[in-house]
Amino acid sequence: MQLTILEKATALTAKDFKVRLEKELKELKGQLTASISVDGLTKSGWTRISVAGTDNEIVGEIIANRFGLALMEPRLLEVPGIYEAAIIGRDERGLIFDFGLDPKRLKCIIPTSNLHTQLADGKSIPLEQLIECYCLHPGMRISTRVTRRADDEIEAWLSDRYMHRVEDWVATGLDRILVFDCFRKEAESAVLTTHLSRDVVAVESETLTLQSIVCKLGTDAVGLIPKLGHSLRKQKLKPFLPEKIIRRCRPW
Repeated sequence: MQLTILEKATALTAKDFKVRLEKELKELKGQLTASISVDGLTKSGWTRISVAGTDNEIVGEIIANRFGLALMEPRLLEVPGIYEAAIIGRDERGLIFDFGLDPKRLKCIIPTSNLHTQLADGKSIPLEQLIECYCLHPGMRISTRVTRRADDEIEAWLSDRYMHRVEDWVATGLDRILVFDCFRKEAESAVLTTHLSRDVVAVESETLTLQSIVCKLGTDAVGLIPKLGHSLRKQKLKPFLPEKIIRRCRPW
């Protein structure tokens, strides 16, 4: 069984990417009977893996649930359809995302108007503010609902699954720090070396190279970022602030 997962190395993670991925795949497999190999990358940089053995279908499903699968064949795209994706940028029309299809040939976009409807109760908040409030930066994992396809473009909304996740994050009232281009071990080490364990509830992995540091109730994420920055000097750290989202965007 061959799978293409929504994980790719960046300039900061390329050196250790394969080793870290293989370790996590081994942990996911556990005692199930299967062998897993990392085979290479697609043109877009997504990772190809092979799974073989008696329990290959079970292991494949576990891997798909953990990492998400890239959609590699345009003919397999269903409209409407729900697909895991990653943000790769923005333009004057909205957010640009990638879910496996060649982004140079097929542009995938969530229009700003859709984001206004879903994330701001219809208010015309500048796209840049929505990006900052919801941490919709390149590398952020999202789930999309594709609603239109043309020859050279796909248009989508954020899926209900993604919206429920944001709602859960806001409902906790806990600030988060999203750490891009970072393995979980490095994020956990940074929390320890900066003596912030008392201010942090947990470090949660959004992807192999995107970590979410969950702050304790009453802890200001913005205040922790400079301290963590001493250990995570090259990584991009962005705050997710429920109170700010409720005040500027929508009450959820």
